[in-house]
Amino acid sequence: MQELEDLPWFPAKLRDYQTEHIGFLATRLPVYAVFLAYLRRALPRRGPQVDLCSGSGEPAITLFRQSGCFTDLTLTDRYPHWGGSTPEGVIYDPRPLNARSLEPVAPTCYTMFNAFHHFSRGEQGRLVGKCRTAGVEAFFVELLEPTVVCMAKVLFATTFGVVLLAPFVKPFSLGRLFFTYVVPVNVLTITWDGVVSVLRSRTAEQYRSQFEALGADVKVERLPGRWLPITVIHVRAS
Repeated sequence: MQELEDLPWFPAKLRDYQTEHIGFLATRLPVYAVFLAYLRRALPRRGPQVDLCSGSGEPAITLFRQSGCFTDLTLTDRYPHWGGSTPEGVIYDPRPLNARSLEPVAPTCYTMFNAFHHFSRGEQGRLVGKCRTAGVEAFFVELLEPTVVCMAKVLFATTFGVVLLAPFVKPFSLGRLFFTYVVPVNVLTITWDGVVSVLRSRTAEQYRSQFEALGADVKVERLPGRWLPITVIHVRAS
């Protein structure tokens, strides 16, 4: 199974509604607060940040502003759809970037929020290996685990959550309201992708087993969060 938002034929507007909903949830709850504290402890030096698979740009923008760990932030995505004003210190890269083809460059720090599960085990290994070989810092941050509790929370967020929050997600869109309340395809597509994402997710222990051969260069941490536990695959700069 594959997430609809990863497919080239998936309508761009529906992809935008989905990534904007996820970004809205991530910053309003806020689910990444525990990672913010971890980031401040784990990052040894201040430098540029490049975010991969950015979607709407959240939570990378919020963490960039709150952490004080980076000099600037560049947002990238395979299907970029940036709009609106540019926050200070943030660069929107309009060029499509498939993270599979990333060639990391020091001293950039690379981040990825809740998208690592979109990649196959082999692709994950190659991406982490590239960052390790290049000697760059990287944080692959996952919110999802293959558990009943996680699935229940995701189902609530992608059904009732979409219906309740659609009028408040920014930027405001009449199209979002139409495809949520009149023809509820937005609810169906977001729910599908949420369920598939949980099914494709992995536990922190599984990631530790996957990357243990890389030794101390790659550290996997499970952080107990208020809303969801967070798994961090941290590639340490050499």
